[in-house]
Amino acid sequence: MKVKDKNVKKLVSVCDKDCPWRPCYWPRSDPGVFTQGVGYRTRNPGHEPEWLCGNREIRGCPNPLPVPDKEKKR
Repeated sequence: MKVKDKNVKKLVSVCDKDCPWRPCYWPRSDPGVFTQGVGYRTRNPGHEPEWLCGNREIRGCPNPLPVPDKEKKR
């Protein structure tokens, strides 16, 4: 699912709607796919890069999910 992040002003691909309030949330621009000897290549050539949760992309979401802190400014 995607949620609007007010800091980066983009739609960010996340696990659920409460992710922006979780401590594991890390919005980042999608670097693409890495190929050894070639480097990074975009997943969608010709389009603006998408945004995603970096922790979810690199390590996967923690299990169990941390409790969202609704007082945290997103």
